[in-house]
Amino acid sequence: MTKDYKLMEIQADVLFKHDSLGRMTEINEPLNIDGPFFFLGRTKEGNVVRFHNSFPNLKMKTVLEVINNDERNVDLGKIIEVINEIKAISSIWIGPAYVFPESFNMNSNAVKITNENKELLIKDFPNLFKQFEWRQPCFAIIADGNAVSVCCSARKSTKAAEASVETLEGYKGKGYGTNSVIAWGNELKKEGLQPLYSTAWDNFSSQSIAKKLGLHKYGVDFHLS
Repeated sequence: MTKDYKLMEIQADVLFKHDSLGRMTEINEPLNIDGPFFFLGRTKEGNVVRFHNSFPNLKMKTVLEVINNDERNVDLGKIIEVINEIKAISSIWIGPAYVFPESFNMNSNAVKITNENKELLIKDFPNLFKQFEWRQPCFAIIADGNAVSVCCSARKSTKAAEASVETLEGYKGKGYGTNSVIAWGNELKKEGLQPLYSTAWDNFSSQSIAKKLGLHKYGVDFHLS
């Protein structure tokens, strides 16, 4: 399996667009959304650090000093203090990052959504229907004539893709989300890409899917906007 640190580097490149200096510019989507101000990907092999291209150079040095002071137990509170001196923080994201293991071998009854059947998304997943072309591959559980649980690529690079899974409220607790994620992960592996799956610490249903599938946790994401 790819080493944890390398996986975190791959994930950062999946999530964000970068300039020639390796600084973040935008979210890696065709929607021109500004990237986070700061990203820290923590793994047992080290930390992957990315700054927005508007981040002041002197403050970058200060943040790196905080990280290098204790790489295994980074003082996130101190980092927040430093960044608050530059701009008001509007959002904080923190949560585990997983990858499908090489030995992954599960079957799914999810249906692949293509141009021929994408109308199954219109009723309850209109945004996905509009973004269909760049959210591939996409798999869904069909019930009552429509998609009720979907897993597709939130963002993608030439090396990996990040999963996005959503299940309608009335259809939760039936294993539909798990099945759609299985199908998505299998398809990514066929394409020769790393299927990545990250979530927030307070998203217990998403973490439950990762546990059911036996996904490998390679690190923890932390980013500020």
